[in-house]
Amino acid sequence: MNTTSMLRWSLLLLVAGSLAVFAFRKSAAPAPAPAPVPAEELADALASSPAVVAPAPAPVTVTYFTTNVRCESCRKIESLTKHAIETNFAAELAAGKLAFRVINTDFPEHAHFVEHYEITNKTVIVSRHHEGREVEWVNRQDVWLLLDEPAEFATYVCEPVRSFLTKG
Repeated sequence: MNTTSMLRWSLLLLVAGSLAVFAFRKSAAPAPAPAPVPAEELADALASSPAVVAPAPAPVTVTYFTTNVRCESCRKIESLTKHAIETNFAAELAAGKLAFRVINTDFPEHAHFVEHYEITNKTVIVSRHHEGREVEWVNRQDVWLLLDEPAEFATYVCEPVRSFLTKG
């Protein structure tokens, strides 16, 4: 093997090694955390959204619990939930038998929901009320697993809604 070939192979190995180190460091680097939304900006955005209005308890209430930090997946869960409820239960929403709302648990007045529902991250809670008080609820935590399957997501969220509506 002549000097030129050895130099060529050495440079190729150096480039390949550098690329391998770069790829390893890139994959090992933690993903940047989503930037928190300033409280004033979030409050304005939430207040202007009709889905955020916390209505008086309807016989059945679907609540998406969120925080000040809202990643793309978090927004998608809210959107898919709202779409599933509005598409499958338009009559019940209009009649006041069902309510959809979004609650930010970072707001001090909503912090009690974290303990009540044992919330560990953003989730959808479906609850049934009778005579103005909650009598049962179910946590649809697996919405995270169904983000890329809208039909299954809707079925998963709507199942307890249908069940609770039939109980009255």
